[in-house]
Amino acid sequence: MPGNESVSMKVLLQHRHRNDEISGVLTYVNYIALGLKEQGIDTKVVSTHEQNCYQWLQMILWADIVHMNSNHLLFACLCKIFNRKIVIKYHYLFYQSIHIQYQPMKFLERIRTDVLYSLPKPKYPLKWQLYAIVIWVRLIIRLCTAWLADRHLACSQFLAESLAFPWDVLTLYNPIPITESPIPKNRETLSQPYTFVFVGRLSHDKGVDLLLQATRILSAHYQEFQVLIIGEGQEAKKLKQMAIDLAIEDHVQFLGRLSQAEVLQALTSALALVVPSRWQDPAPYVVLEASSVQTCSIVSCMGGLPEIAGPANFVVNNEDPVAISEKMEFCLQNPQESLVRGRKAQQFVLHHFSPRQIILQLIQYLQSDIPQVDRN
Repeated sequence: MPGNESVSMKVLLQHRHRNDEISGVLTYVNYIALGLKEQGIDTKVVSTHEQNCYQWLQMILWADIVHMNSNHLLFACLCKIFNRKIVIKYHYLFYQSIHIQYQPMKFLERIRTDVLYSLPKPKYPLKWQLYAIVIWVRLIIRLCTAWLADRHLACSQFLAESLAFPWDVLTLYNPIPITESPIPKNRETLSQPYTFVFVGRLSHDKGVDLLLQATRILSAHYQEFQVLIIGEGQEAKKLKQMAIDLAIEDHVQFLGRLSQAEVLQALTSALALVVPSRWQDPAPYVVLEASSVQTCSIVSCMGGLPEIAGPANFVVNNEDPVAISEKMEFCLQNPQESLVRGRKAQQFVLHHFSPRQIILQLIQYLQSDIPQVDRN
């Protein structure tokens, strides 16, 4: 489809977040809304969290096609009542049972596994045994929403495969803007001493404790480096105490929540980003952001991380602080190689994640004939 031709359709983008949240889904929606408008497509955005049912209904009636970005069953039902096509994109893991360990399965086998996974242990308190019912209801809601959708997209090939649906799920990557002719980053632009950056929620799933352990190992060989931990979360206090207990507080700074501009500045001046996730992270935006500013990444081999990181970045085994420390040491010993990897990572992102490319791909999905889904 030529980029300079406007498309006659009205698209409603749905999400379930507050507009002031820091969220990868919200980042995606904002990029898509801007890109669709630049292509001459009438576009509106609705937050099912901030706006009421009357406002939802007004926007649904206005739209030709609804691009959903959450499993909101009531909203999907309203779309179908008024015969609006739904193109849904999945951004998060669909099944609880694959949160840490993933094994490909067929759809019915996956459902069975997920139900069995959520069964409480016999000696659990009654409230936790009853909570299994809540988990099953949520799974049913997600499945019903998926059943109502006309086309299905996922933010990574890993996520598309993990859904195991009996219908097609297409991969539509999240876009990240990059200057077409970027100036190569050099060693003079890096912070001194060299810094490694973590950006994200401070929770067990994110593996920040693994990064602290790796920092302790590395500090036995190197004194001149810093680790910047950006983000907030329930484990913040515990992690700060862990840094003290490991005697690495001189190497680690907890910066809390920063603005997007401040995060990008920290990534730009860093030697590398470290993403030691324990969970099957489908497609974290922070890796794309690091690549967009020519900063290489050290990521765990979980979920969509290797796919999003691309061949130029470092991939380490899960739960392996020694491997993380070895890659950090390699970066310290070879800063020029780290810069080269960062530039290659940027070219990978420019080729696969450019907003224009993804917008045109989305428009094609929105315009194409919606396949008939077997409802039986």
